[in-house]
Amino acid sequence: MLYWIVLILLILGIIAVLGGTFATIKKNKAEDARLLRRRKGRRRGEEDDDGYPEDDDYDEEDDDYDDRPRRRGSRRAPERDMDEPAPRRQKRRRQWKIIMEDIDSWQKYSFIFYETVGIGRGKDGSMFEKYLSLPNDVRVSKVHCVIIHHGDKLYLKDEDSRNGTFLNGKRIDRPIVIQKDDVIGVGETRLEIQRILRESE
Repeated sequence: MLYWIVLILLILGIIAVLGGTFATIKKNKAEDARLLRRRKGRRRGEEDDDGYPEDDDYDEEDDDYDDRPRRRGSRRAPERDMDEPAPRRQKRRRQWKIIMEDIDSWQKYSFIFYETVGIGRGKDGSMFEKYLSLPNDVRVSKVHCVIIHHGDKLYLKDEDSRNGTFLNGKRIDRPIVIQKDDVIGVGETRLEIQRILRESE
């Protein structure tokens, strides 16, 4: 008789452990889905306040960085005195790396930057964080175009150049998202984007 009581108690214990595990998994999935919905909601919309369009054609699988939502730890922060203000968390800027290749000369250009990479014929690119000078292409303006980091994407923006800036053969008239394998046309120069890397959080 004692044998059956112990066996029943063991079975009930196993059922309780399995039930708790399934409940935790379900809760974590619901939290992940909520974070994903919130992120997608932020990405939608035609334009944000700065005039940069949100491009639905942006293929995140081509990016070389990890953008998955992270789970919150179960540890609680130590108790704080209510009169003491909460420490302000400073948002860390993340670096970008872009590698481009001149399709005709096969020359490679690599830039590590936070905000901007300027492209032009002029030698002085001090108004940009990084600068690609193309002095041999007479059809390129002194300051022709700029690659700008905005949100989680990189945009190509024409700087009122004389001969225009092209992306994959189409002239651009507003900031447009760039990604791997795009070809930037400035003057007679064609620059293929080989890699876009972003520093992980």
